[in-house]
Amino acid sequence: MSNIVFIVNMHAGNGLGKKVWNKWKETIDIPHQVFFTERTEHATEIAKSCADSLDDLLIVGVGGDGTIHEIIVGVVGFAHVRIGFIPAGSGNDFSRTFAVIHTLKDLKTYANSYSHKKMDLGTVRTPEREYQFVNNAGFGFDAKVAYLANYSAWKGRLNLFRLGKVAYILYLMKELFTFDKFSFTLHTNNEIIRFDDVWFFVICNQPFFGGGMKISPTSIANDQLLELTVVNKLSRWKLLFIFGTVFFGKHTKFKEVTQFQASDFKMVLHNEVFGHVDGEFSGVTDKDTAYTCSVVANAWNLASR
Repeated sequence: MSNIVFIVNMHAGNGLGKKVWNKWKETIDIPHQVFFTERTEHATEIAKSCADSLDDLLIVGVGGDGTIHEIIVGVVGFAHVRIGFIPAGSGNDFSRTFAVIHTLKDLKTYANSYSHKKMDLGTVRTPEREYQFVNNAGFGFDAKVAYLANYSAWKGRLNLFRLGKVAYILYLMKELFTFDKFSFTLHTNNEIIRFDDVWFFVICNQPFFGGGMKISPTSIANDQLLELTVVNKLSRWKLLFIFGTVFFGKHTKFKEVTQFQASDFKMVLHNEVFGHVDGEFSGVTDKDTAYTCSVVANAWNLASR
């Protein structure tokens, strides 16, 4: 049997992480270790430390997409580490694509099988640093809404009543009428294209973002390719309508939605734009600055039966 380590975010999903873990800890009857995250990037530190010291390791994350993102970033390059996941977040886009652990029987199967599937990772390089993403990274409207909602005083108050998503809806409606659209130039191997009046663009390693929106229907997490989706030149009310179709992956039929597929992209952003990596704020871009994005093939191991 593999060495089993649980990395638990008790605060994930507005307290759902704590509730989920309290149920699980009563049922686990096989040897294991448990670590609890205490701050941002703590899961990365724990995962790397465990990978350095334990052989045949199965790390099971308990939390949301941010938790699994941090764990995977911590074990990139460790061939002896496999990743499992028990979803306990508010969006859980990771669990919509990747297999997750639902029962104790699942856990024991993964612990005893030693099998895995190699998965890709995306990277975004800015002039200052490099970010890695499991699900997606993007710039524009969605990133700004998420930033404003996550850092608003209202969200903390609403979370007390489990109404945190209301803050997101309020800021989405506000930005729908006030967001300043932007321009960027895309450099691919074959062409250079300038996009104006852009609402947002997102680079995906798997289909889902934003809590179930199928933004990139053809994305496959281990095909050594990334998909870029650009939304531009549409009215504010049509944007709201298109958002409704994204949950079904039907938005790609609109002429204002453009998609590209490649192993790497270069984007020159001509305005100051909010960015996100796996849903977490990554900063505001500088004007007329180049950002590159590429895939890291077979970067981590997903536990399988």
